[in-house]
Amino acid sequence: MSRKFMIAAGGTGGHIYPAQGFAEQLLAINEPSEILFVAGGLAKNRYFDRSRFPYKEVACSPIISKNPIKLAKGLYNLVKGTKDAMKIMNDFNPDVVVAFGSFYTVPVVLAARLLKVPYILHEANSIPGKANKWLSRYAQAVGVHFPMTRELLKGNVMEVGMPLRLGYRVGSVSKNEALGYYGLKDGITTILIFGGSQGAQGINRLMKNCKLSDVQIIHITGKEEEVELFRHLYQAQNISAAVKPFESHMLMAWHAADLFIGRSGASTVAEALEFEMPGILIPYPHATDNHQDKNADYLVDTVGSAIKFAEHSLTAEQLMSAIKNLDTRQMKKNVQQYKLRPNKIDLYQLVMKSISKFC
Repeated sequence: MSRKFMIAAGGTGGHIYPAQGFAEQLLAINEPSEILFVAGGLAKNRYFDRSRFPYKEVACSPIISKNPIKLAKGLYNLVKGTKDAMKIMNDFNPDVVVAFGSFYTVPVVLAARLLKVPYILHEANSIPGKANKWLSRYAQAVGVHFPMTRELLKGNVMEVGMPLRLGYRVGSVSKNEALGYYGLKDGITTILIFGGSQGAQGINRLMKNCKLSDVQIIHITGKEEEVELFRHLYQAQNISAAVKPFESHMLMAWHAADLFIGRSGASTVAEALEFEMPGILIPYPHATDNHQDKNADYLVDTVGSAIKFAEHSLTAEQLMSAIKNLDTRQMKKNVQQYKLRPNKIDLYQLVMKSISKFC
C-alpha cells in the first residue's frame, strides 16, 4: 500500500542526516512511497541531497530571543511558515509527518497539529531541543536516540536509536578499499579528524599545534581556506594525509580510520557506535543546553569507547599525549560488547506501527 510521508528536517547535519537516512529506509523497505521534505532553508542546505529528494520550503526563524526585533521576526515567520506548511500539506495530503527537531521544522509540525495530521518526532540528542520539548506531548509518538532522553519528554516516548544513511554499516567496505580511496597505506595508525557541521574551527586550532609521528591522517577541515595550510603542515611533519574541506562519503572515512578526534553531535556518536570507532571527544562548547557534553558522556561512561576533553582547557600537548596513550583495542571491545544489547525498535518500525493505528 502506497503511503505519503512528509519529513520535516533542516539546519545542521545532525538533523538532516538522520532524516535522509530514514527517507532512504522508507524507499528501500516500503515501496511504493511518496516522500516530501518540508522545512526552512533546504534550498541552500549543505547537507541536504536536493538531487534525490523532492522538497518545499517554508518561512522560519528562531522564535525565542531577548531582542524584540528578532522576536517579532520569529513570530511573523512562525505564522507565515505555518500557513505555508498548511497549504503544502493540503496539496500533498500526507499520511504522517515525521519531524527531526529544530526551529526549521516548527511551522510544519504546527500545521500538522492544526490540520489533525498525525506527527512523530525524533530527538537525536541526549538533551532534547526546545522545539521537541514543546511539541512532544501532542505527538503520536516520539523516538529518541539516548535512553536517558525518555525522561525529559512528554507523551509516548521510545528509544529507537539513530537512522543512519544508506549503506552506513560496519564492514560494508573493506579497510583496504577505504584507505585506497584516500591514497593511504595499511599497517599505519590512521586518525580521522573532523568537527562536524558546526565545530571544526576549535579542533583545527588545536591540530595546528600538534606534532605527530608514526600516524597517517584524514582531516576534514570544514573550511576550504584551511586545506592547503594543513596539507603543508602534515607534509612538514612527514605525515601522509588526506585533507578535504568536506566529505560526502564519511562511510569511507570511518572504515579507513583506527581512531577519531571530533565533536559529539548525535550523528557523530551514532556513527562512532556503528563503526566501532574509539574516539577522543571535544564537545562543541556552544551547543544548545550543552547537549554535546552529555552526548559525549554516553560514549565515555556507558559504552567505554571514548575519552572526553573540554575545549577551553585542552592543550595540544594533552591531545598529543591522549593520541599516544589511547587504548583503542579495549575501547573497540567495549563498543562491540555494547552493541550486543537486545535489539530495540527502530524509527521506521515506530512510524509504521503508529500509522497502523490511525490509517
